[in-house]
Amino acid sequence: MATDDAGAAALAADPAAAVDSAAAVRSAAEAEFDALTGRLGIDVPADLKGGVLAGYRGLRDMAALLRGVDTGHRPGRDPRTGNDEERPGA
Repeated sequence: MATDDAGAAALAADPAAAVDSAAAVRSAAEAEFDALTGRLGIDVPADLKGGVLAGYRGLRDMAALLRGVDTGHRPGRDPRTGNDEERPGA
């Protein structure tokens, strides 16, 4: 069981390695949110920060999903019907 002891020793030596990945994502989003609000001069009240931060994370996640969506629109394709049509003069 030397590998278990080595893993435990590594976690004891580096407590950051024991941080849950979801917690790391939350703290990164919070740091980004703090930087953005600080740059813009926005003061978010402490009692509202949790809700505002949750909304910010949701919007960030939706924006990332939308950036990855393929709408299927291509030049020469009719977006209303989805039919590929020859363009005049093509």
